[in-house]
Amino acid sequence: MTPLEVQVDRDRPQAAVVTVRGEIDLTSAPRLREALIPAVEQGTTVLELSGVDFCDSSGLRVLVEAGHTARDGATSLRLAAVSPAVMQVLELVSAVEFFAMFPDVETALKD
Repeated sequence: MTPLEVQVDRDRPQAAVVTVRGEIDLTSAPRLREALIPAVEQGTTVLELSGVDFCDSSGLRVLVEAGHTARDGATSLRLAAVSPAVMQVLELVSAVEFFAMFPDVETALKD
């Protein structure tokens, strides 16, 4: 098991960048939520997911909640460098179209 690491970078003027590494599961999803939801509430957020090697339905729930929070608050959640583990879960539940996805953080920041 790879422990979850979440880093929030608010140094960029366009958006907060939340970088996630490790496994998002039942025990670690609340930690992701604690970092991600406030960032989305404050404005445009890029979620960098290249380092996520496992994501279960608990992680998906946090992503969907963050997406709804962004839409309800007229902000934006952009997924960047989505790992195969996260993409598999998004595809499994047909949620790919729900998110704006970008190949990397820099591209997500430009849009």
